[in-house]
Parts: sequence; structure tokens; C-alpha cells
Amino acid sequence: MPRTGTQRGLATLTALFALAGCGTSSSTATSSLTGSTIVVGIVDDAPGLAFGDRNPAGFDIDLMNAVREKLGTPVAPTILTAADRAGYLKSKKATLVISSYSITARRNKEGIDFAGPYMVSPQALLVRARGPRIAAKSDLKGKSVCTAKTTTGSTVPIPGADMSTHPATTRDCVDLLTSGRTDAVFTDALILYGYTHAYPGQFKVIFSGVFGELQYYGIGLLGNRHADCLKLNDVISDYLRTQWRHDFLDTLQDAAAAYRASDASAGDFESQFKPKDSDMANLSCKL
Repeated sequence: MPRTGTQRGLATLTALFALAGCGTSSSTATSSLTGSTIVVGIVDDAPGLAFGDRNPAGFDIDLMNAVREKLGTPVAPTILTAADRAGYLKSKKATLVISSYSITARRNKEGIDFAGPYMVSPQALLVRARGPRIAAKSDLKGKSVCTAKTTTGSTVPIPGADMSTHPATTRDCVDLLTSGRTDAVFTDALILYGYTHAYPGQFKVIFSGVFGELQYYGIGLLGNRHADCLKLNDVISDYLRTQWRHDFLDTLQDAAAAYRASDASAGDFESQFKPKDSDMANLSCKL
């Protein structure tokens, strides 16, 4: 399956960065990557990306470990929610955030910079495998759709749907879906495929790329750390070349299977989820 809405999503982001005046600048701040330990904010409610509070596992954890290995500095993960990410960076409770953190111009305006991207994801809906039939967009009329507050998905309108449910985490949304208190969960398709793999037969992903825009995941850090951001870009570039495909297949199996192309011209999951070289130049290290 070809990447849906790529040109639209990236063009919108690039235009917003230009309007925000987010040009690159040199930084005089002391490096935050040279201390004894780098504290990394992660979530624990995203199967396939970062799941589990004791021994978290997933693609974001693999990337965190790659940062540790390439920089030669120990890392200490700290659990946060999506709503905490900017606050943890600003209060210096975390040096970096690696948690399916989408690069946006609004977050740049709020003082958060990003290295990357290291992943691209369309947005989609998660529904119960044996729930109410939702086969067409019109079937969403009057349906309750849950999104976690402060996520990019929480600002996306779905025509006709009731979008008033905004708990703190995506896991809360999935719990509501399981108990029948909401009809669907809307967020990034990669996160949703993680749930279909973690709970086989319970859920299915629908309408991938139909609503919202492509999300470009970056490593979040405070602005005015331009040299650190460029150093992280080097780590990500090496990771994309050497480990990305292996780790994707190891941690995000349902997503890989869903985008296994039926013809060679469409490419496989890499054509959907792996960033292009130009994405890093367009989106990273703007502060």
C-alpha cells in the first residue's frame, strides 16, 4: 500500500514551520548529552512502541538503547503520559522524550525541538472486532470516538462522530472501547496495530490514512540545544540505515503484515512508515 497523504502532510508541516519562523540557529547552551546519565521520557501504554512499566519493550525502547550505545552514555527511562511530555522537558525531569512524539510547528512554538523523524504513521481508528459494523465513513455518524487529550489526534474532526471523550492516555481509550463505553479509538495507526497484536482477535484497525495527517515521530528535546539535536540526528540516521527494518519487524508485526504489498510497485511497510532522507532536513532541529 502506498503512503497515504504524504505530500499533503509534509507540505502542511513545512508551511507551518515557515510561518512560525522556525529557522535553524546556533546554540550556546551547554550540551545536555554529556552528563553521567541521560533521562529519557517514555510512555508505557503503547504496545509495539513502548509497553510495560517494569521492563518496557518496543520500537521506541530499541531506539533509546541505540542512543545509549552511539553516545556512550547511560540512559534512565522515566514513565510519563502523552500530556506530560513537554512539561517533563521544560522542568528538566527528562532530557529527551522518545514516545511516539509527533513533530509539529505548535510544539516548536512552545519551545520543544525534535531530532528525526525516525518513524512516519498515518492516523486510523481502532474498533472492536465484533462490535457495531463500521464499514463506511457514514457509519461513524453518532458514534463515540475516543482520543487521548493533548495528542495530535485529539484535534482531528471526524464528521458526524461524537469526539467528546478525551482521557489521559490511549490505554484509557482502549479500556473504554473494551467495555463498550466508546465505539472507536482514534490515534496513530502504528499505536493501534500494537494493540491488535497485544490482544489478538479483540480489535481491528480501520480507515488508516482517511482522517488526519501523517505523523512524523521525533526525539523531543528542549530548544536551544541545536548541537545536541544534530548529534541525535546522526544517531537516528545510522539507526535508519542499520537497525530500523530489523527492529520494526521484531516489534510491530501487525503493522508490517498490514502493509505487505501485493505488488512490487507499492513497496512494503518501509514505503509507509520509514522516513525519507529529506524529512530530516525539512523537519528537525529548528530551534
